[in-house]
Amino acid sequence: MHKRKQWVWAFLLWGLGFGTGWAQSPNRIVAVVNDQIITLHELEKSLKQIAPDLAEKAGDPEIRRQLLARLIDQKLIDMQVKRLGIQITEEEVDKAVERIKEEQGLTAAGEFVRALQKEGLTEADFRNRIREQLLRYRLVSREIGSRIIIPEDRLRDFFEKNKSKYQKQEGIHLALIFLSTDGLGDEEIKSKRKKMEEIRERLLKGEDFAELAKQYSQDPSASTGGDLGVFDPSELDPNLRETLAGLQAGQITPVLQTSRGLQLIKVVEIIGNKDVDFKQVRERVYNDLFQEEVDKRFAEWLEKIRERSHIQVLL
Repeated sequence: MHKRKQWVWAFLLWGLGFGTGWAQSPNRIVAVVNDQIITLHELEKSLKQIAPDLAEKAGDPEIRRQLLARLIDQKLIDMQVKRLGIQITEEEVDKAVERIKEEQGLTAAGEFVRALQKEGLTEADFRNRIREQLLRYRLVSREIGSRIIIPEDRLRDFFEKNKSKYQKQEGIHLALIFLSTDGLGDEEIKSKRKKMEEIRERLLKGEDFAELAKQYSQDPSASTGGDLGVFDPSELDPNLRETLAGLQAGQITPVLQTSRGLQLIKVVEIIGNKDVDFKQVRERVYNDLFQEEVDKRFAEWLEKIRERSHIQVLL
């Protein structure tokens, strides 16, 4: 950056009160991104909205630096969205919200609002997040996705190397340990999560899942050691299905948070894994490889945006 521009920013920061008292102000500037700023208030707000397991470590300087880096990237992406004039209609947001409600099983009156309240969000907050995600998706599609061409031989090669991922499951036998968070405050939820992490550690060290389910689980299945029975994978929530996809029989998920509480799920048995022909799953293979390529190119694209931007971290 030119010396004159550096001096201008230094002057502006000084003029805003850079000093002993200013350091504690929520309006303190923690980063400058081109012609925009990120304040301590924005950083603190983001810290409260991230995953609970990370929020517990919010005082860790490294966690704060990582989150600030994420906020800087968000600013850069938003600037590109504005530059290109990309827009999302209210109707598009409505459709995305309704789809999420259906996927999460939150279609009953008031259920969706209660789920948001547990996450510390209002409907307006959630709609804004959805709008931002749709804007960025459109940006990625325009700047990156439209330029990706995947040859057929590469699809087949990817399929051969990842065949187990595309095997067809006739059924999956699951068991559950569940801790309810209904009506609990933030601190109580953190305590429950800590307890659940401790239970998971005990399971990984070899303790019996059924015994710990009987002892701690607050689900009706506790009396049978958490046994939920066998499911057709298509019956499962898409997010849960994705989480379970990489697990083998006997393995356990990370601690999962739902609108009702915290859960650990064990894959007791996978029933009827069957090999499938490439043509049967070609669309899935294409989508997986396309997403992998998008992620790679997006990281490269964002790095180029960073290189030609003025970024000053003051944390």
